[in-house]
Amino acid sequence: MKTADTLAAILGLVSSASAHYTFDKLLINDQQVGGDSTYIRKHTNGYMPIKFKNAPDGSITPLDADFSCNKGATGAPQVITVKAGDKIGLRQAFGANGIQHPGPSQVYISPVTNAKTDSGSDWYKIHQSLVCREGSAESFKTNAWCSWDENNVWGVIPATIPNGQYLLRGEHIGLHGAHDGQAEFYTSCAQIEVTGNSAASIPGESVKFPGAYQVADAAVNFSVWGRSTSYPVAPGPDVIPGGTIRGSASGAGGDKLQTVPGGASSGSGNNGGGSNNNSPAPSVTAPSATASATPQPTPSNEPGNGNGKGCGRSFPRRAAVALAAKIDAEAA
Repeated sequence: MKTADTLAAILGLVSSASAHYTFDKLLINDQQVGGDSTYIRKHTNGYMPIKFKNAPDGSITPLDADFSCNKGATGAPQVITVKAGDKIGLRQAFGANGIQHPGPSQVYISPVTNAKTDSGSDWYKIHQSLVCREGSAESFKTNAWCSWDENNVWGVIPATIPNGQYLLRGEHIGLHGAHDGQAEFYTSCAQIEVTGNSAASIPGESVKFPGAYQVADAAVNFSVWGRSTSYPVAPGPDVIPGGTIRGSASGAGGDKLQTVPGGASSGSGNNGGGSNNNSPAPSVTAPSATASATPQPTPSNEPGNGNGKGCGRSFPRRAAVALAAKIDAEAA
């Protein structure tokens, strides 16, 4: 029986290999602006994933220097101007029209002097997308995830960050192979300039790429192939105060967008590291579940235990834990 279960899992992984993707189009408030790679940096990795283990020929790992914006990324010709509350999305390239790998998506920003030429150094997470539909272990392999069947990764520009130019890094992590150390990372960078804010500094924790993710992190060794109905860990750092979290660990609260408390609002004139919670709510509503999404057949038993051996970070932490308490009744 165990052999049959393992074979089924392998076949499921093979069938999902054709669903690779990358991002080259920019959306502002759900409308495309510019053409392919007008604002998003071109890279040389095509639609191939980045992986710690068994990276495709010619690709890279999350420990390579190019992990921030993908292999060989070069500056795009233009920088897009955005403001607090704008919903910004990185849309799939090559005619792809829906992410069909289970897993979370993240949006990071890095302050730069010149978004066309600088590489970025300190990266802050402004958005996290997790599980939006509570349900069975079977749905957890497919459309329980907020990003399932959506054609872009997106976040909301916070009011708690200073004006200026940034690289914005959109990322989706496919967990279908994570039980075997083969989580797939798909990432691209957009060039943006934030205007209209008054924060003096960015609140929260920054990370470096490479370095933010390690091969043994629990979040990228998590198995979706067993009885799991909750994702009790999240990759990387906390979302910064003023940033947004979509969904929850188990999807118990549905497809809701929550703003992380703390930080200074755009109109307060306080330091970005302040503790007040005057940040305006994002002027965007998270989309409802895609009615036409058709889950692909997947095995019902896990081929590995999926438990990372490293020191993973529980989701959510610090400021975000208050949000989870309201929208997620389950304890991991």
